[in-house]
Amino acid sequence: MFFQMRKVRKTFGGLVAVNDVDLDVQQGTIHAVIGPNGAGKTTLFNCITGLRRADAGEILFEGENITDLPTHRIAAKGIGRTFQNIRLFPYLSVLDNVKVGTHLLNPTTLWDTALKSSRFRKLEKEVEDLCMELLHQTGLSEKKDQYARNLPYGEQRKLEIARALASKPKLLLLDEPAAGMNPAETAELDDFIRSLKAKGITILLIEHDMKLVMSIADTISVIDYGVKIAEGSASEIQSNERVIEAYLGKRRN
Repeated sequence: MFFQMRKVRKTFGGLVAVNDVDLDVQQGTIHAVIGPNGAGKTTLFNCITGLRRADAGEILFEGENITDLPTHRIAAKGIGRTFQNIRLFPYLSVLDNVKVGTHLLNPTTLWDTALKSSRFRKLEKEVEDLCMELLHQTGLSEKKDQYARNLPYGEQRKLEIARALASKPKLLLLDEPAAGMNPAETAELDDFIRSLKAKGITILLIEHDMKLVMSIADTISVIDYGVKIAEGSASEIQSNERVIEAYLGKRRN
């Protein structure tokens, strides 16, 4: 299995935010995690990426237990993410924000940097080309020199995705990427996420836009009060009574 969570639990005092969750993500798929606000979805992502350490259970990536690894080592193994609340560097340019995401790919030493060695110059060119390609893919290449803070909200979302992709992840975690986007931008995001899948990147997605989720997800897991209450295809989730109750309230007879 490409990615697994086994009985993962995370508590904050008396609150159980993630309650013995199992999750299997198949390589090369788009796997969505949905649920009401406060269901524990972002905490789940934080446990995966090491921002929060799980209190119990195991997280396995490509057969290796990464449960207790620090964030930078998890990222180095090929797991990238975006955040529910945008975390860009507002006074860096659009291009430089993407370059920040390449730091794990940088094998140069301080000596190389100080002397501007041939290896340093070669790497700088490779980084520049990679980042410009990502900006082109996200439609931001013409704004490469602007401060990130000056981008519209939807484009800031795209920039954060570009930065996450700069580390060349095998598994990309997207936390509400369509938040703040208009319908046209969401349609572009749909196409872009599909293109990432076509390139072999596995996507784990938190999203409240159900039209987007039902359109692109191969598998959907539903979390409510920290518990996984359902899992399946879009059609299976749409007809699941527990999911309907969690989102809309119990049906009246």
